[in-house]
Amino acid sequence: MQTHQRGLSMVEALVALVILSVGVLSVAAMQLKSMQSAHSGYQRSLASVAALDAQERVWAAISHIEACQDVPVASIENAWRDAWFLAKGAPLRHSVNPGQSGIGRSGCQFDVTVQLDTPQDENGGRMEYRFLLPL
Repeated sequence: MQTHQRGLSMVEALVALVILSVGVLSVAAMQLKSMQSAHSGYQRSLASVAALDAQERVWAAISHIEACQDVPVASIENAWRDAWFLAKGAPLRHSVNPGQSGIGRSGCQFDVTVQLDTPQDENGGRMEYRFLLPL
Protein backbone atom coordinates (compact mmCIF):
# COMPACT_ATOMS: atom_id res chain seq x y z
CA MET A 1 0.00 0.00 0.00
CA GLN A 2 1.35 3.38 -1.02
CA THR A 3 0.97 6.46 1.05
CA HIS A 4 1.12 9.90 -0.48
CA GLN A 5 2.91 12.63 1.32
CA ARG A 6 0.86 15.70 2.03
CA GLY A 7 2.16 19.17 2.82
CA LEU A 8 5.75 20.44 2.71
CA SER A 9 8.80 18.81 4.15
CA MET A 10 11.14 20.76 6.37
CA VAL A 11 13.80 20.94 3.61
CA GLU A 12 11.35 22.42 1.12
CA ALA A 13 10.23 25.01 3.66
CA LEU A 14 13.84 26.01 4.41
CA VAL A 15 14.69 26.32 0.70
CA ALA A 16 11.64 28.54 0.19
CA LEU A 17 12.67 30.65 3.19
CA VAL A 18 16.22 31.09 1.82
CA ILE A 19 14.88 32.15 -1.58
CA LEU A 20 12.50 34.62 0.05
CA SER A 21 15.32 36.01 2.23
CA VAL A 22 17.58 36.57 -0.78
CA GLY A 23 14.75 38.40 -2.53
CA VAL A 24 14.07 40.65 0.47
CA LEU A 25 17.78 41.46 0.82
CA SER A 26 17.94 42.33 -2.89
CA VAL A 27 15.01 44.71 -2.55
CA ALA A 28 16.65 46.32 0.51
CA ALA A 29 19.92 46.77 -1.43
CA MET A 30 18.06 48.41 -4.33
CA GLN A 31 16.30 50.75 -1.89
CA LEU A 32 19.62 51.73 -0.29
CA LYS A 33 21.19 52.40 -3.70
CA SER A 34 18.23 54.54 -4.75
CA MET A 35 18.50 56.58 -1.54
CA GLN A 36 22.23 57.11 -2.14
CA SER A 37 21.56 58.23 -5.71
CA ALA A 38 18.82 60.61 -4.57
CA HIS A 39 21.16 62.15 -1.98
CA SER A 40 23.91 62.52 -4.57
CA GLY A 41 21.49 64.24 -6.94
CA TYR A 42 20.39 66.57 -4.15
CA GLN A 43 24.03 67.49 -3.40
CA ARG A 44 24.72 68.16 -7.08
CA SER A 45 21.62 70.33 -7.34
CA LEU A 46 22.71 72.37 -4.33
CA ALA A 47 26.21 72.70 -5.81
CA SER A 48 24.69 74.07 -9.02
CA VAL A 49 22.61 76.57 -7.06
CA ALA A 50 25.72 77.61 -5.10
CA ALA A 51 27.62 78.17 -8.36
CA LEU A 52 24.76 80.26 -9.75
CA ASP A 53 24.80 82.28 -6.53
CA ALA A 54 28.52 82.95 -7.02
CA GLN A 55 27.79 84.10 -10.57
CA GLU A 56 25.03 86.43 -9.37
CA ARG A 57 27.33 87.88 -6.71
CA VAL A 58 29.92 88.70 -9.39
CA TRP A 59 27.24 90.18 -11.66
CA ALA A 60 25.99 92.32 -8.76
CA ALA A 61 29.52 93.66 -8.24
CA ILE A 62 29.85 94.97 -11.81
CA SER A 63 27.20 97.61 -11.21
CA HIS A 64 29.80 99.58 -9.21
CA ILE A 65 32.91 99.07 -11.38
CA GLU A 66 34.19 99.87 -14.86
CA ALA A 67 36.54 96.95 -15.68
CA CYS A 68 36.67 93.21 -14.99
CA GLN A 69 39.94 93.61 -13.11
CA ASP A 70 38.14 95.78 -10.55
CA VAL A 71 35.79 92.98 -9.45
CA PRO A 72 36.64 92.21 -5.80
CA VAL A 73 36.90 88.44 -6.33
CA ALA A 74 38.48 87.70 -2.94
CA SER A 75 35.75 89.39 -0.90
CA ILE A 76 32.99 87.89 -3.08
CA GLU A 77 34.57 84.44 -2.73
CA ASN A 78 34.88 84.74 1.06
CA ALA A 79 31.25 85.82 1.47
CA TRP A 80 30.13 83.04 -0.91
CA ARG A 81 32.12 80.37 0.94
CA ASP A 82 30.77 81.53 4.28
CA ALA A 83 27.18 81.45 3.04
CA TRP A 84 27.33 78.03 1.36
CA PHE A 85 30.12 76.03 3.01
CA LEU A 86 31.41 77.41 6.31
CA ALA A 87 28.61 79.04 8.31
CA LYS A 88 26.66 77.02 10.84
CA GLY A 89 23.61 75.71 9.01
CA ALA A 90 25.17 76.29 5.57
CA PRO A 91 23.44 74.12 2.94
CA LEU A 92 26.65 72.39 1.76
CA ARG A 93 28.62 72.50 5.01
CA HIS A 94 29.17 68.73 5.23
CA SER A 95 29.12 67.94 1.50
CA VAL A 96 31.79 70.15 -0.03
CA ASN A 97 35.51 70.69 0.39
CA PRO A 98 35.65 74.50 0.81
CA GLY A 99 39.43 74.61 0.34
CA GLN A 100 39.08 73.30 -3.22
CA SER A 101 35.94 75.28 -4.06
CA GLY A 102 36.25 78.86 -5.19
CA ILE A 103 35.98 81.60 -7.78
CA GLY A 104 38.79 82.27 -10.25
CA ARG A 105 39.24 84.97 -12.86
CA SER A 106 41.04 85.25 -16.19
CA GLY A 107 40.25 88.63 -17.70
CA CYS A 108 36.46 88.81 -17.92
CA GLN A 109 36.04 85.04 -17.70
CA PHE A 110 35.19 83.70 -14.27
CA ASP A 111 35.44 80.08 -13.16
CA VAL A 112 33.41 78.77 -10.23
CA THR A 113 34.56 75.41 -8.86
CA VAL A 114 32.63 73.30 -6.37
CA GLN A 115 34.44 70.20 -5.06
CA LEU A 116 32.07 67.64 -3.55
CA ASP A 117 33.48 65.50 -0.73
CA THR A 118 31.63 62.42 -1.95
CA PRO A 119 32.95 61.63 -5.44
CA GLN A 120 30.34 59.74 -7.44
CA ASP A 121 31.76 59.83 -10.95
CA GLU A 122 34.95 59.80 -13.00
CA ASN A 123 35.87 63.45 -12.37
CA GLY A 124 35.91 63.01 -8.59
CA GLY A 125 32.93 65.16 -7.72
CA ARG A 126 34.48 68.33 -9.15
CA MET A 127 31.99 70.66 -10.79
CA GLU A 128 33.17 73.67 -12.80
CA TYR A 129 31.12 76.57 -14.16
CA ARG A 130 32.38 79.32 -16.50
CA PHE A 131 30.84 82.64 -17.38
CA LEU A 132 31.86 85.92 -19.02
CA LEU A 133 31.13 89.47 -17.97
CA PRO A 134 30.12 91.91 -20.72
CA LEU A 135 32.66 94.60 -19.80
